Amino acid sequence: MKKRLLFALMALCVTVSGFALSKNEFVYTPQGRFQITGDNVASSTFADWTGWTVKGEGKTFDDKFNINASGYGPGVNSIISMDAVVYDATNEESKYEGIYFKFEPTSADAAYVISFKMKGAALDNVRCWEVGDGYKKTENLVQVTGNLIDDPDSIADGIMANTAEELTEQWQTFTYAIVGDGQPRTWFIKFYCMNPTIEIADMQIAPAMQFADLRQRDAMVTKLEVYKNAYEWPAEVLADCGYDEIIANLKAIGDKNGQAELEEQLGTAQEILDEFIKANMDDYFAGNVDNYLGLNTGEKNLNKIKVGDWTEIPGGRAHWNVGDHPDMGHYAGNTAWNFGSPDDPMGIYMQKELDPGSYVFAIESKAALRNDPTSSSWSYNEAWDPAYAVAYLVKINEGADPDTIASQWQDLKAIDFTPFAISATISESATYEFGLKAYCKDAYKELKNGSAVYVANASLWGKNANKYNQKQLGYEENVRTQITAGRDALTKAAEYQADETYIWGKAALKAVAEQVEPLIAGYEAMDQDAIIATFEEDYVSSTTEETGYLEREVYQQATKLILDANREFLAENDTLTSIQTAIDNAEATLALRIYSVATGKADLQTAIDKAKATQTAMKAVDYSEENAAAIVAANEELAAAVDAFKASIPASAIATIADIDFENDAIQNEETQLYSIAGAVGSMEFSHFSTTAPVGEDAPYEKGFWSNGEQKWKGYIRVGNGTGTVNFDATDNGSMGNSILKISCDFFIQGLNNRSVGFYLKDAEDNNISGVDHNYYQGSVTYNPFVETNEEINALMGKVWAKSGGSYNDASPAGVEEETANPLQKTNFEVIMDYGTNKMYCTITSINGTATSKEVEFTGIPTKYVLQCNYDDKFNTRRPWYDNLKIVRISTDATGISFVNADAKAQNGAIYNLAGQKVNKNFKGVVIKNGKKAIQK
Repeated sequence: MKKRLLFALMALCVTVSGFALSKNEFVYTPQGRFQITGDNVASSTFADWTGWTVKGEGKTFDDKFNINASGYGPGVNSIISMDAVVYDATNEESKYEGIYFKFEPTSADAAYVISFKMKGAALDNVRCWEVGDGYKKTENLVQVTGNLIDDPDSIADGIMANTAEELTEQWQTFTYAIVGDGQPRTWFIKFYCMNPTIEIADMQIAPAMQFADLRQRDAMVTKLEVYKNAYEWPAEVLADCGYDEIIANLKAIGDKNGQAELEEQLGTAQEILDEFIKANMDDYFAGNVDNYLGLNTGEKNLNKIKVGDWTEIPGGRAHWNVGDHPDMGHYAGNTAWNFGSPDDPMGIYMQKELDPGSYVFAIESKAALRNDPTSSSWSYNEAWDPAYAVAYLVKINEGADPDTIASQWQDLKAIDFTPFAISATISESATYEFGLKAYCKDAYKELKNGSAVYVANASLWGKNANKYNQKQLGYEENVRTQITAGRDALTKAAEYQADETYIWGKAALKAVAEQVEPLIAGYEAMDQDAIIATFEEDYVSSTTEETGYLEREVYQQATKLILDANREFLAENDTLTSIQTAIDNAEATLALRIYSVATGKADLQTAIDKAKATQTAMKAVDYSEENAAAIVAANEELAAAVDAFKASIPASAIATIADIDFENDAIQNEETQLYSIAGAVGSMEFSHFSTTAPVGEDAPYEKGFWSNGEQKWKGYIRVGNGTGTVNFDATDNGSMGNSILKISCDFFIQGLNNRSVGFYLKDAEDNNISGVDHNYYQGSVTYNPFVETNEEINALMGKVWAKSGGSYNDASPAGVEEETANPLQKTNFEVIMDYGTNKMYCTITSINGTATSKEVEFTGIPTKYVLQCNYDDKFNTRRPWYDNLKIVRISTDATGISFVNADAKAQNGAIYNLAGQKVNKNFKGVVIKNGKKAIQK
């Protein structure tokens, strides 16, 4: 892999005159520490333009810059811009206006240090803003780039250096290192976007050698000493792992040591520290990898405010990313820090119960403003350093402010993580909070580039007088969780056995309970020492693997037995109960007015009576596979009888108003230019229709869908933007009399992105009489007269989802949708409008089950059926599908209670409305209860 050369800004010192670099001196740069080994290989005091090239179409130095002869010191020259360099959308070259210095090293392996002095008002138009093609882009004030080609505008192999945000009105010296990697490059030092407040002087390039970066040495020594000083460790503990020795070795690294030698010592120090912590301190995040930020296992981003026990600082927004670290600010285009709340911090915290002892809380963080305020990502090395942060540990006091135990404030960088480590001694058991809060620096609060804060590698290690460590205590807790689960299941088993509504399987359940009871009692009698005596260091929480030890044993030997017995007991009794549900449904169907003229009443009643006899017989025996099979068979037989009963309405009582299955071709009306599809009875006309693959935002209705130029699923209508209308006359010589109007249709519902679909029954004046219309993406109602509250809406419409071509959230590219429609996955809508009672209800049946609404009053006679969708499917992917519209008028000659079996109602205590439908005990109004009319309030 090609070595990347990293550049970032570092202001080193304030100076008043002369070049900053001199032979044999040591210099810190963002790339490390270097010693200058010789005289300048290139330099400029801006007394003239030697070596410099101006950028900008048709521009000269005299056009854009002024050499300040008096300079910042007597006799020293500087350069200053005569006007702000702002991008001109009419002149593409204007975004490059500035100056650059070209430098070609004599050796591709050599190292050099670049130095220059700058001053200017901080953040005063320090970057160019390019506006065009609907986006904004920024250019840096300073760029130090190494390009494989001799082109100052190529930055493919160079890294931008940020400088301008650190400017002050006093002169500062800035240094950067060029570290050769063997690849020949042309180097460019470029100054762009110079506001007139910015002045530059004394640019020089000098050869150098890299030595140990003593900043890295000092950071590691500080880290080691935090853990060492957190507790009064016995001398032998420190000596065993060479703790003091490695500190001494690091401190011995000095001016003349090389970077490789330092890195070797740093690696050894980290290994010693890791071993020391693991052997002598307790991990308070043990057992939950989510608490180790950066070790999450999901896919994509998790829009949550919690990861494990971590919680977002109130007022910010955590968009947790499952990459190397969580992104707590996420992207906020054209918005100031923290989604427009720049005075508020971003960060995370956790609360835990801690015992008296010594603790070290460590965490790493970095923060950045985005250069590009309309992109969801950016290059870290182009980001500004806008934030500072505090890592803290406080004691929570009920009803009062927390007590600060320890804290550490540091600036955050955009590229590199800043490590935080605080130690604290706690004297009392209490709830403590620890975390990190990042604040925006004042100079950046008005910038609307979006912002993000990152955290990584959080840890909490402690040393206290507890007999057992956190992993052992966690083991005990997990074991007791399984014991408690077993006891709870035994209690539930006893309740099941005492419940007279359960009949089957009591003897078998009692036998398992008697087997498990002494086992659970024995585990409950184990004290802490006894449980932790079974602990092993390779323990991993599990109820199936051997490394779960006692946790696994309790579950497998006791808890699982009673849990499984309870589940089996409930399943057996659910089978027994299912026949009562089938009987209730059959009796409710028998009582409906819509079937009042059906000829199969006696046959259905005989089937109901037979099912009741089977039920009585089954209640007198215990569970067996044969008895369960007998109930299943009885339910199937009764369901078949119900279907036969529904089909026994004489043809003479049914008038078909519309019957359209969409198998016929779409025909265009030459006069109206609209398309229609004829059915066996009636036809549907469409406001928009496509006979070719639809394109654009106004995607209309079409037959089937198009895949690779082929039209498929021709028997369905794919519902696009617009309406499909059926005009009809449902009356008998202008009157509905006591008839019932039944409207049924089938839908597939895919993921409609913020759109709705449904149908309306309208009268001659275009008033709504009935129908359903729903926004399936948001779960909101557009039109539904059958339900009254959001809860009822969602409960009813939740049955609607059916699958077509995969998950409704899988948006396929145009033309590649899979042909996987299954008629069993259709949703059937059925609206029953009873003109004998002026009440109507809706039934929805899908693969998700069946739901029937309450009865509601209605007025009017529909004259048109309108299928409607407002889904402008731009990409020809997801849309609803539609089939099998049927509208029939059914004659009746009986009241709603004529066929309610009073004896049956008296036996089971069910409650029915006047239409003969079973209702729950909370139904209000006139009902049939125990075979008689009653008013339920």
